[in-house]
Order: sequence, then structure tokens, then C-alpha cells
Amino acid sequence: MARMNGRQWLVVVGVPVLIGGLGFLLGEVDQRYVLPTLITLMGIFLAGLLVEARGLSIRLFGRTLVDNRATFSQVEALIGLFWVLKPTAPLPATRGWASSPDLLREIADHILREKPAHVVEASSGVSTVIIGLCLQQLGRGKVVSLEHEPTYAERTRNMVRQLGLDDFVSVVHAPLVEHRINGVVHRWYDHRRADLPARIELLVVDGPPESVQDQARYPAVPLLRDRFTAGSRVLMDDGSRAHESRIAERWKQENPTAQLEFLPLEAGAWSLRFV
Repeated sequence: MARMNGRQWLVVVGVPVLIGGLGFLLGEVDQRYVLPTLITLMGIFLAGLLVEARGLSIRLFGRTLVDNRATFSQVEALIGLFWVLKPTAPLPATRGWASSPDLLREIADHILREKPAHVVEASSGVSTVIIGLCLQQLGRGKVVSLEHEPTYAERTRNMVRQLGLDDFVSVVHAPLVEHRINGVVHRWYDHRRADLPARIELLVVDGPPESVQDQARYPAVPLLRDRFTAGSRVLMDDGSRAHESRIAERWKQENPTAQLEFLPLEAGAWSLRFV
């Protein structure tokens, strides 16, 4: 059973005690006023409880409605992915640290619509699999996924092998190393370990984690800027977080001709398109 908070203790215990104390004091003055006063105060107290209960019920209903709609939206996105991509093995979980289904759908829609041949991903996981399935369906292209954790890199490689996506996916263990950008040292993937394409048509940024440093995902664009051309797009997950919002603003300031857009997905996302 959930514990009551201070306000609830005050209402449930404090108010009746206060009423009882007031009745006792009135009894000392004149017994005629005790019963009517107590009945009136208890009536007011019970009416207040009913109003509070009704307000709580309305708030809970509203919260449940919002949660149900959000859940339905994610399930709808996931069903759409299964329907279009038809994976031959179970997909990894899309909860926890993984990309949300609505972001995965955005990635899949972009790839199937614009048919990029050269995709790079900062981090790896279920999004790697979705990108690989899209490229497999197109019959062309490759994604290079940079992963700083060797355990996660191997786990993603196993998923890729299980789904028969080896021809379309390359997962590279790229530890976080120091990079100097405009005189400031940042820790980001050692992308020199990977055979990155000369032109990147789509970059999906879902790492490193924000615990690495302030604005940990910022280096993605400046370090790979010379590989973007007209039409190249960057998608960054967790766009609703303050760090990612500041990163997106910095990218836009440093690339004023690029088009920046916030995508209202479950975790939010930022889209930066070069023109």
C-alpha cells in the first residue's frame, strides 16, 4: 500500500482532530453550540473530501487517457514497422534505452522514401536492425554503426546475423576518444576505426550517453561535416531533453543554411537537413 504524504495526513488526521478540539473548547463555553457546530464542520469536511476525490479522479482519468494514447501511438508505429519490413526473427525491445517505435518509423519512412545508400549511426541497437531491414528491402546501401561499448557492439552484431543483414550492416567498435573542436576537447567515437563513406546521406545520432559530458552528442555534426552534401539529413533522438535542444541550436548556428525541425515524437527528435 502506498504511504500517505504530509498533505494527506493533515487532511485525514489533522482536520478531524482540529474539529474535535474545537468541539471541546465550545463545550467549555456553552454545550448548546457543540453538536450543531460539530455537525456543520464535519459536513464541510466531508464535502471537501468529496470535491478533492472528484478532482483526483478527473486528474487520474486525464493522465490515464494521455498514457493510453501514447501507448497506442507506439504500438501503432511498431505494427506498421512489422507490416512493412516483415522481419524473419523477433525484433529487439524498443523500451528502456532503445529508440522508441515512432522514431524507428520516422527512420524507416525516410529510408524507404529517399533510398539513401550511405547511412551512419552514432550508437547501435534496435535502430541498427531497422535501418538494415530497410536497406535489405531496397536491395542496396549500407549502414555503419559506431558503438563504444564492446558488449553492445557484439549484441547488435548477433541480432544482425540472426536477421541475415550482414550485407547491409557494419557494427564497428569505436571507443570514445578525445577530439578537439574549435579549441575545445570533446569525447566522441573514434570514427577513424570505421570505413565511413565519403558522403553521408543519413546520420542517426543516439549516442554517446549524456553522462559522458555536457552536450555529448554535439561532435557528430562538426566532425562529419565535410561528408554532408545537399539533401543529407541528421536525426537526433531524445530531442525533448535540454542538452539535445542546445546541441540542435548549436548545429543550426554553425550551419545557418541547414533546415532544423523538431519532431514531436515520444522522446522528441531533431532533424537537421542540409540544402
